[in-house]
Amino acid sequence: METNWHIKKILIVSALIALLVFVLAMLRTEKTATSGKTRWITDMIGNKVQVPDPLTRVALFGGPTGQIAYILGARNQLCAVTNTLKGSELILAFDPSVKDLPGPRSTSGHINIESLLLSRPQLVIAGNLDGSIVQKKTGIPVAFTVSTMNHDTNLLKNEIRFYASVFRKEARGEKYIAYLEKTLAFVKSRTDTIPADKRKKVFNGYGPKHLVTLGGDTFMHERINTAGCRDATSKISTAGVKEGLHSGLSEMSMEKVLGWNPDILVIDSGTPEEVYNDPRWKNVTAIRNHQVYKQPVGIFIWDRPTAEAAVLNPLWLAKTAYPKLFADVDMVKEVKKFYGEIMSFNLSDAQAHAILNGDFGIVFAATEGKR
Repeated sequence: METNWHIKKILIVSALIALLVFVLAMLRTEKTATSGKTRWITDMIGNKVQVPDPLTRVALFGGPTGQIAYILGARNQLCAVTNTLKGSELILAFDPSVKDLPGPRSTSGHINIESLLLSRPQLVIAGNLDGSIVQKKTGIPVAFTVSTMNHDTNLLKNEIRFYASVFRKEARGEKYIAYLEKTLAFVKSRTDTIPADKRKKVFNGYGPKHLVTLGGDTFMHERINTAGCRDATSKISTAGVKEGLHSGLSEMSMEKVLGWNPDILVIDSGTPEEVYNDPRWKNVTAIRNHQVYKQPVGIFIWDRPTAEAAVLNPLWLAKTAYPKLFADVDMVKEVKKFYGEIMSFNLSDAQAHAILNGDFGIVFAATEGKR
């Protein structure tokens, strides 16, 4: 009995110490956020948020948006990130120190509040679900982003400018936007003249069965059109669907895909050779013509609404679909140019090839799932 009581006392003391650390961290955070000079920012849903000036400790939640800190040259202002960013092999290759940052957010809606408080953020940038949790459980200022799978180019520009205003990196933000606009204008200048009946039909088939896809109401529809192709899923809506850990994805039937008969199939798992040898796919034009390709993977896989993919995915797809029309475009050079000029990542040819071949991969924590 005496031993049990001793153990209980140890547990009680440990719990009290943990609680004290938690409270002190919260008090330090609130003091940091309210002392000294401040400024007001407007988040993406119109809320006015008061933050310290200068703003030096930001918790940035959201896997795909984490790369924006690198685009803006604001990495040193981050005090906490999503675990997804810490698991990006491309990020780790050029910023191994990111693994030492706290990762209070694992997946959407899963936040370790104690870890967040101990990182002493002056501001949390998050989507609606994560931001609401932080607001409810802490006194940390929260700036909300817009979470939608209908993430077109105009929304991306607004997003970049919002982050640029938060980090005081407006010039870097406009540099990215100019790069984006120039690249998309170049692609459209080559593809706009392709007759409708000559445009290749594209199906993005993800997952082990290659049947999970993004519908015509998602950002991918705009990318496919920009590349001068037809979207096989143009009449399918998936933006409001949640497939596993990711929204905007929905599984199609094999019969439906066979009916679409795409000219190009883009996959994210397995190999094109496995698809070519699968009898279920043998009558699809993309398989007969050996037009199956692995989705490239940079900081994040290019089938998500990210800043890197918004620039490079339409160019890659256009080059893939119409190699003669883009014979003068070297995608290895384009990849190296983008990451070098926009993120200051000086890739080797081998690294650029790995990105384009979908080999750079992302190492997720066990709770993150495959992607």
